[in-house]
Amino acid sequence: FRDAKEHGAAVLAVPMKATVKESEDGSFVLRTIERSRLWEIHTPQVIRPDLLKKGFEKVEKEGLEVTDDVSIIEQLPSPVKITVGEYTNIKVTTPEDMPMAVSILKSRE
Repeated sequence: FRDAKEHGAAVLAVPMKATVKESEDGSFVLRTIERSRLWEIHTPQVIRPDLLKKGFEKVEKEGLEVTDDVSIIEQLPSPVKITVGEYTNIKVTTPEDMPMAVSILKSRE
């Protein structure tokens, strides 16, 4: 929360471990994305309420496409501070994620 208070917006993230490829057609690799500049974004994403409101207004007015809360702030443009998180802060979205989540929780008992 300290980074968000100081900068207006902050997000937990970890350096990307995976190799990321770009493809135009979903069938062939176009290129490899430089991993050293990539961050895997986690939650929470913390944003000053007035900044978020301003961002939502711009997104709605201009019909912009955003994927998460901090991408709204990026549209202003306004800085979003990266706060280094933990690789164990996984996103639980599908049933396949549950065994990993359970394992992480058990390791913390």
